[in-house]
Amino acid sequence: MAIARPIFRIFDYDKAIEFYVDWLGFTIDWEHKPDGSPIYLQVSFQGIVLHLTEHYGDCTPGGRIHIEDFKGLREYHKQLKGKKYKYYNPGLEKASWDPKAITMQVGDPFGNRLTFTCIDID
Repeated sequence: MAIARPIFRIFDYDKAIEFYVDWLGFTIDWEHKPDGSPIYLQVSFQGIVLHLTEHYGDCTPGGRIHIEDFKGLREYHKQLKGKKYKYYNPGLEKASWDPKAITMQVGDPFGNRLTFTCIDID
């Protein structure tokens, strides 16, 4: 089975870690940074795996990923709001394409967006 790995462009390692690791709860799986080179790393959270890159030619900022069937979205949303991240305060919304689904969209400091979606059983 083939695996697709989204790559998001980042410009500042510390801001990326503050957003993805400290706030969203991702874990750094590995980092690659030869001396004097931009960083490339993999982060993961609940089966979501992303590559983050400072390399100019890898991709452009403004990417988006749609995360389907995210279990416990209401609780996760509550946890994020409790962390009081000063740059983002996401809400939950009903999905326009399915009256039983809810979504939460967050944008990273580099213009990339993550949309979490689940069927609302509450």
